[in-house]
Amino acid sequence: MENVELVNTLLKQLDAHKDAYQETFRQVHEVLTQQITATVPPASSASATPSRSSQSPAQSGSWNTERAGRARKSSNGLATLTTSSESKRTGEDSDAEDDESLYVSSTLKPELYTEDSLRKHLQSYKWNPYGAKILETVIDNPTRLLQTPLVPRRRGPLEDRSHLGHYQVFDVGLDGAPVLLDLTHIEHESSKAHAIWRAISELNQPPKERLAVGRITILREPGPILFGAVHHTLSKHFDVDELFRHLLESEGSSANVHRAFDADLRKQKSFVFNFEYFTIIGKGCKPMKWQLADQQEERSASHIPITRCSSVVALVLDGEAVKKVKNPSRQATNSHGFAYDPWAPWQVLNLQCYPDWHASLDVHDSTRHYVNGPEAFLTSILGELRDAQKRLELVHQSIAKLIMPPLEFMFDSAMRDKLLFEDERFTYSRRYFWGYQTLGMMNDSIRSIIDAVEDTFTEQVWSGTHTTLWPLLEQDSARNVFFKKRMASLRIKFEKAIKNLRKQIDDNDGRRREIRGLREELFTGTSVQESRKSIENTGITIKQGHNIRLLTLVSIFFLPLTFVTSVFGMTNMPTERHYWTFGIATATICIPFFVLLGSLNSTRGMNFWRGKTVLLFHKTRDFFSWLHRGGRPRRPASDEAILGDDESGSGVLQMSRSTSTQNARDTRLRRWSSGENERVSKGSLDTAQSARQVMEIPRPAVVASRGPSLAEMWMSERKRTLRYSQDV
Repeated sequence: MENVELVNTLLKQLDAHKDAYQETFRQVHEVLTQQITATVPPASSASATPSRSSQSPAQSGSWNTERAGRARKSSNGLATLTTSSESKRTGEDSDAEDDESLYVSSTLKPELYTEDSLRKHLQSYKWNPYGAKILETVIDNPTRLLQTPLVPRRRGPLEDRSHLGHYQVFDVGLDGAPVLLDLTHIEHESSKAHAIWRAISELNQPPKERLAVGRITILREPGPILFGAVHHTLSKHFDVDELFRHLLESEGSSANVHRAFDADLRKQKSFVFNFEYFTIIGKGCKPMKWQLADQQEERSASHIPITRCSSVVALVLDGEAVKKVKNPSRQATNSHGFAYDPWAPWQVLNLQCYPDWHASLDVHDSTRHYVNGPEAFLTSILGELRDAQKRLELVHQSIAKLIMPPLEFMFDSAMRDKLLFEDERFTYSRRYFWGYQTLGMMNDSIRSIIDAVEDTFTEQVWSGTHTTLWPLLEQDSARNVFFKKRMASLRIKFEKAIKNLRKQIDDNDGRRREIRGLREELFTGTSVQESRKSIENTGITIKQGHNIRLLTLVSIFFLPLTFVTSVFGMTNMPTERHYWTFGIATATICIPFFVLLGSLNSTRGMNFWRGKTVLLFHKTRDFFSWLHRGGRPRRPASDEAILGDDESGSGVLQMSRSTSTQNARDTRLRRWSSGENERVSKGSLDTAQSARQVMEIPRPAVVASRGPSLAEMWMSERKRTLRYSQDV
């Protein structure tokens, strides 16, 4: 592995030296051209000029075409003096092609912006909430807008941290090779922010001879003023407010490419891919104010500073529509849309907001040749996918290092005990919870990236048959066949990147299972520890109970003695020398008390005295009940009877309590009444049973009249008995 990395490093250095050689060769060529022009005689030069001006328009056009062709060939040869060492090593074919008709031939329109126009734009533009949040420190500070120069020129650390930003601006020529704008001399003279402003404020300006058909602008962690510069210079090509919204909102990765039916012409021509996931804050880096990031200032060795990161990759095709498409939506505002030529002049914008040092700087280089804008757009997305995997893998490794036990765990018992049981600050529970949830959220962000790629770049897009997304009108033309070949190669790389992301999901899920197991083991160990502590506390409680019991017994032992001594105070003590009274009182009170206390101290004695207490309570209740009756014994329950109600609810007879003494006639009468009542009750029961059997037959009237008849008999007998008693 070390040898492979060394070879890759040397090859990259070789490519850098090759680029420097090519740049030096171009400068030498320009100097020689100027010298040759200066040595040509004026007459010959004058004679050459009328000959050109005397040509017909058709001849002039053919001459210009020939001149452009020579320029393309010269540029192509210059960009491909040597084959890429990387392609030689891997065995891939070089991107250079001799057929210049395969590339975009129309150049971008010249553009030039100044700081004054930037100042007016920042002051007059009506910013939406997303742009206002990103540019808060600029547009909300009138003094800042009046500063001269507006873009900071001071070298060294700046307050807006723009000195930590990075940029790459490539101009893609007629041969499809991206050439990096080298503005290091401006960085050395003033500042990096000024160099970025110079790079994006000019496009195809003279005396530049190599005109660009496409531009790739990559800005990493730009400051607020540079965000405003991007908005000013690219608003007529992109809906930059939409790009700012993607950077701020936590909506997950998404693709916004199917917009052929949008009313905004900029959205019809542009294609946007938004990335959103998480990364570790780099050393010396600081997230922007609007980014969701770890706010803990003091970080321990085991702390992992996580931040939400985002980026947008946008493509615009600045050409005319080549196809009119009908809108299939039933609720469509516009009935038709337009598809644009993939070989139109193009620009790719990549805004990266990653506060780390893990961005790849070799996504675009001069050894690559882009057929058109869509290929450069897809290459930029592929670079973002690879960077995402790299960042997510670092987060995964950091969480694994934080969660998993070190190697010393196998040999150090103190470390095992420390990891097995929770401490008073719940350190490991918090770690496991944070790691488990963070890996789950990472998986959600990875799945959103995969879904956005697979749902957007379908088979139709790769084959060039999609209705609105880069359609190829002539499938069998040489240019389209070559483009589909390049798309097939890109598709293989995309599938490999997606496969790696899926593997990352599996690794995260495996790590989550390990964390879940560690958390359960921690809970088990902590529960066992708490159980042991509970047992120890129970033993301590029992000992305390014994101590309290002993203290209580001692107190109870002296309680009756205290009572006796309080009764026989010093003033009430007998004057004789023998204290028989005091001794007898002490024995009489203390001995029964101690016997009672000793018996209550056992379960058997407690049950014995409980039964005796209940029996005493019943006896006391019966005694007070006897006193309430005036000394008369309680009447037996058979002396009272209640006759049931008849169906009409009347005829209830309750036998009253006899007021006379023991009378034989009353006794016989009560016996007879009881027997009659039983007979009547039995007859009523038989009648009820027969009535249930035959519901249609009404109850006989004689049964209903038995109750009143017995009442009349009882009353007549009662009157006769009273008269007999009076006579006697």
